[in-house]
Amino acid sequence: MKTRIAILLALLALIASTLACASSAPAGVSNPILSTDEKGTNTATTFAPTDTIYLSFTVNQVDKGTSFDVKWYALNVSGQDPNTPFFTSNVIYDGSGNRIIAHVNITSGGFPVGQYKVEIYMNGTKVAEQQFNVQ
Repeated sequence: MKTRIAILLALLALIASTLACASSAPAGVSNPILSTDEKGTNTATTFAPTDTIYLSFTVNQVDKGTSFDVKWYALNVSGQDPNTPFFTSNVIYDGSGNRIIAHVNITSGGFPVGQYKVEIYMNGTKVAEQQFNVQ
């Protein structure tokens, strides 16, 4: 009987440690990727003026209802304040999946040539940024 209890306890400890390892990544955002497609397969850091620019990132241990703001900035484009986003989108995490996708495009004349960045905010706190160019 004692042997069975010891085996059962050892098995439970193994299951508990396996579950702990499965969620050992830190909570929040990781792996931000810029790409020319929604699936993130055509990654890039340089885009054409007429491209739609996609940003995708992984969320880990994030509660349903978490708010993500994605802010796009033109860093050295004439007429653009580099401290003011030219476009902002908000995504509320619905609890499904672990990848969030945002995008930006300019339909009238395309993006001006220059340097840009995109910032990701989780519940109002900046958690990641990526820089890119338009040529």
